[in-house]
Amino acid sequence: MVVKRVLRRGAAVAARFADRGARALGAAAAYLRLGPRGYRDHQRAVRDVNASAAVAAHRGGSTFANGLTTSFTSERARRWHHLYWKPIVIVLYGQANQDVSAWLRAAAGVLHARFLIGASIADDLRDVAEVDFAVSGEENAPDADLGRILDWMHRTARRWDLVLLDVANPLPDPHRLIELQHAAHEYHNDREIGIVTPAYRSASKQVAAGYEVDRATGEVVPSAVGVRDHGQADLPRYVLTAAAHGLYITAAAIDAIDIAERHLVGLDLHGQAGRLVRHAWAGNIRTLCLPTTVMEVGELPALRLAGEQLRWFSERSVTAPGGARRIVFVLNATSISGGIRVVFEMANGLAGRGFDVEVWSLEGPPVWFDLRVPVRTYRNYDDLLLSLRNVDAIKVATWWETAQVVWLASANHGLPVYLIQEFETWFYPDDPIARAAVVSSYRREFVSITQASYQRDELAGIGVSATLIPLGYDDAKFRVLADVERASDHVLALGRSFFQKNFAMTARAWQSLGGDRPRLLLFGAEPDILQDERAEYHIRPSDAEVNRLYNRATLFVQTSLHEGFSLPLLEAMAAGCPVVTTDSHGNRDFCADDENCVIVPQNDPTALATAMRDLLADPAHRERLRAGGLSTAQRYTWSISLDRVASFYEQLATDALPVE
Repeated sequence: MVVKRVLRRGAAVAARFADRGARALGAAAAYLRLGPRGYRDHQRAVRDVNASAAVAAHRGGSTFANGLTTSFTSERARRWHHLYWKPIVIVLYGQANQDVSAWLRAAAGVLHARFLIGASIADDLRDVAEVDFAVSGEENAPDADLGRILDWMHRTARRWDLVLLDVANPLPDPHRLIELQHAAHEYHNDREIGIVTPAYRSASKQVAAGYEVDRATGEVVPSAVGVRDHGQADLPRYVLTAAAHGLYITAAAIDAIDIAERHLVGLDLHGQAGRLVRHAWAGNIRTLCLPTTVMEVGELPALRLAGEQLRWFSERSVTAPGGARRIVFVLNATSISGGIRVVFEMANGLAGRGFDVEVWSLEGPPVWFDLRVPVRTYRNYDDLLLSLRNVDAIKVATWWETAQVVWLASANHGLPVYLIQEFETWFYPDDPIARAAVVSSYRREFVSITQASYQRDELAGIGVSATLIPLGYDDAKFRVLADVERASDHVLALGRSFFQKNFAMTARAWQSLGGDRPRLLLFGAEPDILQDERAEYHIRPSDAEVNRLYNRATLFVQTSLHEGFSLPLLEAMAAGCPVVTTDSHGNRDFCADDENCVIVPQNDPTALATAMRDLLADPAHRERLRAGGLSTAQRYTWSISLDRVASFYEQLATDALPVE
């Protein structure tokens, strides 16, 4: 081990010296090529590009662990282009209703470009002697057919990027093309992006920030904000199809995309563009929509998938070699949390029902939960994606950061499912960019599943439909214990400081009861959350120990601001413990005030103190709530929920089978 460690350190040192040497040689070569003044200007430009990236991040740009970034600004693109510009062929097609000559002169002054112009457009050009252009039909220049354009570029403009512009629409400021070029070459660290498309704004002010394919219907619909605008339409997003106008294709993608002539025959340019995007994805060449680059159009392009493209999207095998349906749950972590526990319960339950189940995560197997399925561990999302995209399986995103990974990994193989345990903007009350990133992860290409009507309605507000399957509790672990005597003056609560739990409301209400306040039983992993002689904290209790607490307590109190579902309430009901709670949204489907619980207003410790005092003094009322809670709990066991989840995944797999 010592020898290996020394060798690794030696290799790292050698690599650092080699890197420094290579940089020094590169700098020397640049100095000789550019001369003293040119080298000075070059270094200044490099510093400007790096500085602009830093400024963009400082001014509200964010980069998340899954690769999503909002730091690509117009100013950063211009600085980058000054140093790293790429030659570009700009194809102008369609019937012009504007002064194309003036635009050509302006574009030629900004871009390193050659123009391929339709014959009808060329007839009206004036004063463009300084512009480098070819006319369709002259000197072997092709017309507006993507197959012929690509062949012409192979012969005359190899290593040049390509962009298509329909002159029937207002031509964009040439700097918009710089933004597309910058994103195409710099957005993704591993350089898998080959195509970039802008957003569109129609004459009627409708906006399409890219296009989505509805998994349920196969229809292509513009990505729009829906009823609720969280800023999600302003964030970059990958797309499975695109229109021709503004489509930017890198030279590397032109060389690498495997598309036969026959795949483009009989299609208009929009159809050809969509087919090119589909074949790019087949080679793991991504298409990105850059919605901050907006092009004006008369009408939003109407796109569709048909034939082979539709089959590529909708027909998927998700069967393991042994014949079982394969499911991969993708998690960012395996540490203790209610949401992760739900995933593990589902994984075990589905494995027990004959599914081939794995968990893929950035952390190793849990030590706190008896997880009975394999766990694969990866260093980061990029590494996980490289393996996941080759797997035929139902791939389940479980947290918003995992959604883009699952979406990308399902472009060619498997089915993307999004297990949405709550509308995760709640985690970022003070971060509008993060909230926009969360909402942008909810997409129509997913089959979405959620456990509460509240989440389903929130998703509907952004145009996403979800199947509702309520969670369940483990009735073998949480139940009435005959050998535990229930106290007459003990209040039980989860002692956790996470702001959504709003434990402060519970603490204030309990303390306001004064010297005759009941004993407060707390459990969790934060024993210092409340120091009081009448408080008793149970650190990381087992499920059996928590169940004994439910059976011992007079009341269970939970005052959350928001919950995706709130399993502890059901667990308490199943153990016969009367419940006092707030309306935390996810609990609305099973909490009925004064039937199986008492619901008090949020952030109202006075009302909570009154409810606790009244219930502690009224055994008959507690017994009525206890009976209602036991009746409710019977409808929400894990066995019932997991049977529904298994049927959901089995039907999904059956519907996606390729047609023989």
